[in-house]
Amino acid sequence: MPARRVLLIAIALTVPSVSYAQRSKAASGRDRNLMAEDAGRGRNQISVRDLENQSPIKLLVDKRRDLKLTDAQLGQVKDIESKLKDKNAPLFKIVDSLNRVMRPAASDSDDERSEVRAARQELMGTIKDIRDNYDLAAKDAVVLLDEAQQKTANDLLAKQRDDIEKSMRPRGGGEGMDRRPR
Repeated sequence: MPARRVLLIAIALTVPSVSYAQRSKAASGRDRNLMAEDAGRGRNQISVRDLENQSPIKLLVDKRRDLKLTDAQLGQVKDIESKLKDKNAPLFKIVDSLNRVMRPAASDSDDERSEVRAARQELMGTIKDIRDNYDLAAKDAVVLLDEAQQKTANDLLAKQRDDIEKSMRPRGGGEGMDRRPR
């Protein structure tokens, strides 16, 4: 019986280390998922890639077959997409730099917490600016479509907005993104 107990303890101690060692690059990238929390700090981050994937114009281009876009319409939508990328490029650089400020440090001083709070506020404002640009571009793109295409596009865009809102909601506790227990 003692040998069995020793074996069980040895297994219990090695399983977590083995599973951690087998963690893939894709799994480690999940830490940057939309509004994922940094390890042990409870700080929220959103990656530029996540924001780019929220583009309604990207969605329309990806769903061009469902929308039955003509070549001319697709060209016009891609022009809007190109202008949108240029317009948002400086905002994406701001998101990257703010995410670096919000990364956890070895110490957690009052100054650092204050800096992170300010960066979080600026990040939310920058994300709002990006989304405002997305909304304007989506309106410009939908106008190019015929009535049937507009209905399909509006349905796709509404579903995308709902999915984004669901992913932004805090999990459990019902607390808002900027509010943490102190």
